[in-house]
Amino acid sequence: MSYTRRDNTRRYPERNRRPLLLFLPLLLLTSAFPVEFPDHPAILEGIDILFDTEPKMFPNNWYCKRIDAQAVSLPQEYRTDAMDILNNAIAKYPEDVLFVNLRRVYVMKSLTFFGVPYGGTNTRDVVYLTYDNSNPNRTAEYVEGVFHHEFSSVLLRKFVKHFDKRGWADINPPGFAYGRGGVDAIRHGEASLDYDYDLLELGFLNKYSQSAMEEDINVFAQHLFSGGEQFWYIVDTFERIREKVILIINFYYQIDPQFTEEYFRALAYSP
Repeated sequence: MSYTRRDNTRRYPERNRRPLLLFLPLLLLTSAFPVEFPDHPAILEGIDILFDTEPKMFPNNWYCKRIDAQAVSLPQEYRTDAMDILNNAIAKYPEDVLFVNLRRVYVMKSLTFFGVPYGGTNTRDVVYLTYDNSNPNRTAEYVEGVFHHEFSSVLLRKFVKHFDKRGWADINPPGFAYGRGGVDAIRHGEASLDYDYDLLELGFLNKYSQSAMEEDINVFAQHLFSGGEQFWYIVDTFERIREKVILIINFYYQIDPQFTEEYFRALAYSP
């Protein structure tokens, strides 16, 4: 399959260094994209995959003193692996979803905003990721999860009317209020991405999900696409988790009818 696609910053936190509970190997689909580099930025049928920093790679207001956007280019030796990861991630979306909504992906060694390191972020139709395979926590599963996490924000902005925010909020415990966002969460040591069994009963996959509604939705989206059997065990065990999954699948289904529960479960259980 080939893809013929033609502000504010938010963050995916650096991976918590504790191992995931109940970890199971993630099952990835076979990539449909060719890999032929990595000596220069790659162009995949209209979706730009870039590994080097550029003078205008961020929106202009991100260069202000307060945000102070910074990036470090991805070393050559990491680029083939990074492309393999992106191939697996992008292959899970219908062509039309990519064609309309994704223009460019930057894969950097590091990203820094507000003086703190980011695992990823996004703008209107651009996703920014980090990959450093010298870091044992930067696994392929982690980086793919960042892509789905960030791309879900791109889709949320574009298809905001398709998402039932009120219904989502009603699933949360009475009186619950989200925090002040991802940056604040990481600064206060509340950005764990590990499954938290004290929170699953309440409808949250981890502590970071409680930082903002958008982050909560993002975390569910990343697990829909790359959470594996572990995620679906949790979905089938905890009622509020299940209710949120129903809402987010309905959101994706309205974007493209390929996105059914059966489709997402197949991503986890296919060999």
